Amino acid sequence: MITILSVTCESCQDIGKRKEQQDAFGFSDKGPGTLAVLCDGMGGMPLGRESSVLAVRSFIEACEDRRSDESLEKALIRSAFAANEAVLGMAARSGLRGSAGTTLVAAVVEKDCLSWISVGDSRVYLFREGLLKPLSRDHNVATRLQMMVEKGELNPEDVISPAMQDALTSFIGIDILEEYDTSAVPLSLKNGDVILLCTDGLYNFMPEREVTEILEHDPSKPWRGNLAEMIVGRVMDKKHPFQDNVTVMLMRIKEDK
Repeated sequence: MITILSVTCESCQDIGKRKEQQDAFGFSDKGPGTLAVLCDGMGGMPLGRESSVLAVRSFIEACEDRRSDESLEKALIRSAFAANEAVLGMAARSGLRGSAGTTLVAAVVEKDCLSWISVGDSRVYLFREGLLKPLSRDHNVATRLQMMVEKGELNPEDVISPAMQDALTSFIGIDILEEYDTSAVPLSLKNGDVILLCTDGLYNFMPEREVTEILEHDPSKPWRGNLAEMIVGRVMDKKHPFQDNVTVMLMRIKEDK
């Protein structure tokens, strides 16, 4: 018997304690699958909001132009480069080439499989059978230093202060986009899976176990309410004085009866 899976999308965001909402996101089902893309404008750079909005739009437009003979992985990479060129061009017109940027993470559910791409430190997770698993890795100084330690190229005691480790080593809007991650092979999905995309306004301010608590459910019972709203609401209930912009996108997988 052939099992047909469908995807239901949810999203929620909050400005937090920031003066401007620099997260942007979008869904699209105009291609062969369902696409979710999320960008977080870099607050330490100018044009953060403009960069994230442009990157989302450019990525979606490029992905929707996928050729019939183009693999999904190649389409995702091409779309990331299209977003990068768009942000670079906008920054150049403002005299700020290379000084405006945004993170980007995108996921596509196609033929009951998940493919994704990430640039920067926004994340994609898979929630399956009570476990929340990160699929992407952060492109920042901390990750690069850890890799150097694991290779024996750096002593753990020589690692720089934590204050510097969040600095991004790759982002959309960089002069030469070299560091990005994609799913090595499409991931087969199951009934009840949830794909979660988020900005650092979530994982830096709420532990994964609390996200898991909200996502856990009895498969025999229908979904109740918007889980993305519940997750963002839980973050905001903490009333952190330095709460960043937070955005959560969910793609919920269920079996069609």
